[in-house]
Amino acid sequence: MQVGEKIGNFYGYKVVDVTDDGKWIYETKTGERSTDKGGEENKKILGNGLPAFYAGWNNNFRYKNFDLSITMRGAFDYQILNFQRMYYENPGITQYNQLKTAQDKVFGKAVLNKNTPLEYNSYYIENGDFWKIDNITLGYNFTHPIFKVIKRARLYVAVLNSLTITGYKGIDPEVNRGGLSPGNDDRDKYPTVRTFTFGMNLNF
Repeated sequence: MQVGEKIGNFYGYKVVDVTDDGKWIYETKTGERSTDKGGEENKKILGNGLPAFYAGWNNNFRYKNFDLSITMRGAFDYQILNFQRMYYENPGITQYNQLKTAQDKVFGKAVLNKNTPLEYNSYYIENGDFWKIDNITLGYNFTHPIFKVIKRARLYVAVLNSLTITGYKGIDPEVNRGGLSPGNDDRDKYPTVRTFTFGMNLNF
């Protein structure tokens, strides 16, 4: 936190390129490029982990005996620190499994040097914007009595966490936004699951 600045700012070194042998090139306070990141004077605000906008949209449809409900929501204009990439894309970190992307060329130029220490910098801060089709429920209503004792019945199928539209490379862009350090996508977490539900409602 800084006096006069927003809560949730990411603050650190900004990288703009890599050398031919895969070492970071930093942007200094004066806007120059250097392989030496320097001290605190070269750190910058790299983004913010709190969304500027939230949105939601709920739809309910009926056609004859069918009913359909769709719930959607999203968050926009914020950043996420992708801890998974920061750890598992570093070729020099051998005590962990690595992502396949650890062998991808950084900035399309060179694979990160295996002697590069694990480092928090702007390369691992991503746009967190997302739009989720959160819940879809499709039902069919039986309007005539069934077996005399059942006056009405409804069969339905529902799916939760149906679809996420995002450019974020991590597991789920909906990360923790509480406390004083929002926007950090924890390194070791269980993925958000997609849940299917089948059910029946009966009125006697």
